[in-house]
Amino acid sequence: MDPFKKRLIILGGVLILTVAGIIAYRLLTGGGGTADSTIVKTPPKAVKLAWWGDLPTAQAQPIISAYTATRPYVTITYTQLDAATGEQQLIEAWARDAGPDIYALRNEELRHFASSGLVTPMPATTVSYTYTKKKSLGIKETIEIRKAERAAPSRETLQSSFVAGAFKDLYQNGQILGFPLQFDSVAMFYNQQLLDEAGILTPMQNWDSFVQLIPKLTLEDDKGDLVRAGVALGRSTNVLRTPEIFTALFRSYGIELTDATNTQVTFASDKNAAGALALLTSFATPTKKTYTWNETFPAALDALAQGKVAIAFGTAADYADVTNRTTGADIRVAAFPQGFQKSYVADYKVQTVAKKVKDANVAWDFLRFAADPAQAKTLATTSGRTPAIRTLVDEIVASETDVAGAKVFAQQAATASGWFSGIDPEQGRKALNELVDDVASGKATAADAFTRAAQLFTLALGSKK
Repeated sequence: MDPFKKRLIILGGVLILTVAGIIAYRLLTGGGGTADSTIVKTPPKAVKLAWWGDLPTAQAQPIISAYTATRPYVTITYTQLDAATGEQQLIEAWARDAGPDIYALRNEELRHFASSGLVTPMPATTVSYTYTKKKSLGIKETIEIRKAERAAPSRETLQSSFVAGAFKDLYQNGQILGFPLQFDSVAMFYNQQLLDEAGILTPMQNWDSFVQLIPKLTLEDDKGDLVRAGVALGRSTNVLRTPEIFTALFRSYGIELTDATNTQVTFASDKNAAGALALLTSFATPTKKTYTWNETFPAALDALAQGKVAIAFGTAADYADVTNRTTGADIRVAAFPQGFQKSYVADYKVQTVAKKVKDANVAWDFLRFAADPAQAKTLATTSGRTPAIRTLVDEIVASETDVAGAKVFAQQAATASGWFSGIDPEQGRKALNELVDDVASGKATAADAFTRAAQLFTLALGSKK
């Protein structure tokens, strides 16, 4: 191809991405210009909000500062929720009538919290007041206050702005229930040194290669007891994300957990289900040649950090934690392994507005601001995490650099979606965890375990805690 034409095509592609990003920003924020605003003389009343989020304070505070810089009538105090006990913190605070106005929760919990009356959906319009310093004749300084009323982003705008998995979670039954500031999914972590020692030069990309190569990574002592595992898989007691792994593996073999309406369980009756479950549990079943993991090992990510397992699974947040706790080991990240089709499971936090909010209008105006591409890009740069905005994800995928597996998580973000779309994710987790454990331990046959799991999962889809 003529080099000049090739450069034109590349420049055209960049221009399209840039224009798409600008359009997404203006549609999400309502433009932010002065054409749709009016000057007012009376200042708005002061508003104080509390935001309990998942971001470190050093990452959340710049977003708050950027918002309040032109809206001095708003004060937002930030508290970082504990990653393990955040939901309990919220429940206890609400019981004392001392909860936040804005809070973060896992994407799988959003439907449950909304159905329990703990979420205020985004109103049809939001109103904000922006302050601008003006100088009269270049001498006297005055403050101009502009009032802007903006419609909530449309379904089409949200769908074109956010990655598919995020859109599916934040927009439900015609309502906007929250905005994600970041996006995350479950990938594969591996100890490169242990793979090298076993003669495995590249990480496994599919489950067939797992079956063939895991025995090479497994070490036993003279008594035949496991001393190092090839992969942390097949038991829920020490594999935290078993339901996510279960879902990703099943979907990679064309097995959906439910029907399109999320009311009927389908994974137990699928023709490929027995084979997929047998594969998953084989790594923790002593009679199988792939046996490599049992309940004597520490929690999966602890075992990876300690060099007691070669491969484990987790999110970008998990990866950061593991690499911080690992001394000397070369822990890397790769895409989640596949069956006969690609399947990735999302696990991330959504910011939403509480039912007992002091000012829902301001709270949602702030979240809309926090989620726009300009803020998302800044946050992605400072945190190293994947944004939820499509155009920004494209930029990471196209980048020539890859820090801390950023490209892997960005590539997965294009198609990753949550594992659960019902009311009670805790019950759903229990159903899948027990299914895996009962079959791996021999406590129940696959047929009986599937029957029980389907019953529990059906309850989880429609029940409330």
